[in-house]
Amino acid sequence: MITTNIDISDNTIHKCKKMKKLLLAGIVLFQGMCLFGQEFQVPQNYTLVKVEDYAPYEQDVLNGIKWLSGTPVNKETDKRKEVNAFLMKWMMGSPNVKLEVRQDVVTFISSPDLLMGFLCGWTKYSLETKNYTDKLKGNLAGIENAIDIYQKNKSILPKDKNIEKYIKLQSKGKLEEEIAKILKKNG
Repeated sequence: MITTNIDISDNTIHKCKKMKKLLLAGIVLFQGMCLFGQEFQVPQNYTLVKVEDYAPYEQDVLNGIKWLSGTPVNKETDKRKEVNAFLMKWMMGSPNVKLEVRQDVVTFISSPDLLMGFLCGWTKYSLETKNYTDKLKGNLAGIENAIDIYQKNKSILPKDKNIEKYIKLQSKGKLEEEIAKILKKNG
């Protein structure tokens, strides 16, 4: 019979307990991230007819925008269509959020995912800040959201030289200045 003495110090036990806690925290965080994409549900039987119909759905709109931004464009495509339809209907009729899509700013209009990203970015900015009139900030938020979606889905979406130009301007801290110049130049 072989016997061995294993010397386990209090320090080793303390390190093991810490590792268990970190591992558990990591598992919980990972599960939460995996479940998030499944949490948003498009409201059923929503009514968007009268002016007062829109405000009750503002949080659903923000949640839908967050879901779209966090879900790869090639995943859950049926749900994506449903979310897009709800958001578009809300955006088109909202009495407060006024979007303006100008081809000299939204130069990537041929990409439905980036166009929707632009609309969602402007809408999110308007709802979170309650600033419904600043076209520069709305356009900036829209472009930045489209950039975010493009970068997250770069391996899926076709290369777009127009959005890449905006990415370069953003990295140089000149995106807002460029958008302001375009808005001023073309009225």
